[in-house]
Amino acid sequence: MPGRFWRYALDAGLLGAAVVAFLSGLLVDRLDLNQFALHRWAGYVLAALAAVHVAAHWKFFLPFASRRRAPTTPPQGAAAGVAPAAAGQVRTGPARRAALAAAGAGVAGAAAGWFARTEVSPDPYSGGDVGLFYHRESSLGLRGLLRSLVSWGSQPAGYKRAAGGAAVALPAALPLPGLSVGQALQQRRSLRDYRDRMLTAHELAWLVHAATAITSAAGYRTAPSAGALYPIETYVAVSRVEGIDAGLYHVDVRAQALEPVRAGPVAGDLMIAGLGQQFLRNAPAVFVLTGLFQRTRWKYHERHYRYICWEGGHMAQNLYLAAEAAGLGACMVGAFFDGMLNGLLRIDGRHEAALGLIAVGPR
Repeated sequence: MPGRFWRYALDAGLLGAAVVAFLSGLLVDRLDLNQFALHRWAGYVLAALAAVHVAAHWKFFLPFASRRRAPTTPPQGAAAGVAPAAAGQVRTGPARRAALAAAGAGVAGAAAGWFARTEVSPDPYSGGDVGLFYHRESSLGLRGLLRSLVSWGSQPAGYKRAAGGAAVALPAALPLPGLSVGQALQQRRSLRDYRDRMLTAHELAWLVHAATAITSAAGYRTAPSAGALYPIETYVAVSRVEGIDAGLYHVDVRAQALEPVRAGPVAGDLMIAGLGQQFLRNAPAVFVLTGLFQRTRWKYHERHYRYICWEGGHMAQNLYLAAEAAGLGACMVGAFFDGMLNGLLRIDGRHEAALGLIAVGPR
């Protein structure tokens, strides 16, 4: 009985690890995840269990000629209805079950792929593609012009303040090395592996400046914005920056300072919210861009979401180029659990919601 129990436990473990590796592999492929911890560890467990399975049933894997065969003549007692002795037979029960489990997992994977493919209708509007449905509904036309006569609410404050404690002043952004915009564009790549050193406060200040700084008396900033409304809010998760305590901060745009939102390390929480992508934990700093929707919605109505997504892209590209010019690297992340990340930022996900993360660190 104990031996049978362990064989069943091994088969169940193999099947479970295979299912987890398969499902996490679908996530990795579908969402373009990188360094996905769950998929990697599921693969390790699957490989280890496969090695144990081979060790436990090594006779099954020997060449056929070397296996013991059943006797050609029935032993005594066969005529009386007594079953032949099992000593001369090869036990293939666990291996057969494992083969059936593997075949079942393959069939389940094929069925899941077929189901996922056929669930997407060629007609995206009737098929439930929310993105394309929104694109159609927010297109300009006579109906949109008529709807513009309806009030979409009032204009909110142009700046947000976080009431988490005393703000951390950043140093003035230092002049950059002589790297042209053309060179930065040519060299820019998404970087997920960082050198093992802290960011300096000046480097972080330069990145914050590139993303958010006010550069004119009229209030214009480094990144463009529809109607100069600037609906993007910027947060920074600090893990290893010289002179700045680990924690989650909101950027005070006017003061170019960091307002505390959460004290203490949050890198592990960010990694979990980012679907287990390990480099989010390794990065010395991670920027999080959010959209404060009403700041643009009151004026541009149903098209506000288009503009807000564009503006998040403008700021992300600023961060990419600024990091490149400073000898750093950046990587944008769009795969994350929205509710978990919004909760970490202490925002409601409705009036203000996370749009993306940008990890930064030394090359």
